[in-house]
Amino acid sequence: MPALNLPANFSASAIVVRVEKRYGLAGYARLVKLIELLGVNDRAAGGVVPLSMSDWLDALQASPDELHEFLGFLSKAGWLNYSVGHDPGAPLVVEFHAADDFLPDAAPILFTDPAQWVFWCETELNMPPRVSGDPYSQGLFRRWCASNVTVTEMQLACEAATKGQPDLSPSALHRHLQAVRLARLEQAKA
Repeated sequence: MPALNLPANFSASAIVVRVEKRYGLAGYARLVKLIELLGVNDRAAGGVVPLSMSDWLDALQASPDELHEFLGFLSKAGWLNYSVGHDPGAPLVVEFHAADDFLPDAAPILFTDPAQWVFWCETELNMPPRVSGDPYSQGLFRRWCASNVTVTEMQLACEAATKGQPDLSPSALHRHLQAVRLARLEQAKA
């Protein structure tokens, strides 16, 4: 069974205090249950947990309205994002902002296949398949695999890209990725 890390002062953290104030101990239990679902999910998903609506309702012992209200509260608090696809039977997808805080010995997520970067770019950045499937993009994805680019590094590159002109094309991300890696090297020298 996968393990989880809950800080010793978890119940005193800002999000838990806000959840308990609004939802009581039932809210605290639902928050812990969310973290458990993160723990049993595939680590390579990078904190993204897709489940059917019925699975979410069963796991959190909530009605559809209660579930959306609870997830909306956590989303507004900056703890997670969630979305539901428009297609019938589409999963409800929860993305934890600080997933690594709760996973033991969180190792950086390394993709070993360009298709993993394609999936990540399409799901996380809403990159259209015509861009992610472009031969130049595919070449960059192979290069990222070969040079052990982590999802964390790419998230930092995305943050840097959105500060200026939000160009999240593979070539723009690659430029920002190089800057992120250079900054890490400079920090290591200091």
